[in-house]
Amino acid sequence: MSGLDAAAARNQPYAPRGTNDVDAILKQDDADESLQRYKAQLLGAAAKGDRGDASDPRKLVVTEFRVVFNSPAPDQVFHLDTRAGKDHLKKTGVSVKEGSEYKFRLSFRVQHEILPGLKYVNRLKRMGMKTAADELVIGSYAPQTEPHSFEFPRYDWLEAPKGMMYRGAYTASDKFVDGDGRTHLEYDYPVKVTK
Repeated sequence: MSGLDAAAARNQPYAPRGTNDVDAILKQDDADESLQRYKAQLLGAAAKGDRGDASDPRKLVVTEFRVVFNSPAPDQVFHLDTRAGKDHLKKTGVSVKEGSEYKFRLSFRVQHEILPGLKYVNRLKRMGMKTAADELVIGSYAPQTEPHSFEFPRYDWLEAPKGMMYRGAYTASDKFVDGDGRTHLEYDYPVKVTK
């Protein structure tokens, strides 16, 4: 491969190979008994036919968005699996006291096929200017009826800004994108930092 060919190859976007279809994966190498046991272990409930709600076309369903505080303050909980739940989050938003420690806990279901390289993206803006941006690769998930969950940040807490200059209204944007570049859910909501 010439230097120009190698440079062109590096500039190409990543294109995953293979399939995300559970049935196709299970049928590959079906004569290899140990490989079939390994695939069944990796795919979990999906290997036994649990692919989520067949009547729901969504591949990712975020069932709950929860703001957890490292204080006696009650959690703020929003159910995002319905349009009404997303509208409620967009209307009421999240309120955090300045200097408080908090994290996000999200529960979600994967349906129909494997979601490779699922990523959670969170952006925070104030008066149209980006003030914070975080991306977290959650992982790859096989479909199942039972929800998966993750916390962001995983091992620590976020700290709300403090001081007169930081109090006020912000706008947060969250989205879930898979390794194939497909956006499965995107939503905005107001964030209020209070005294």
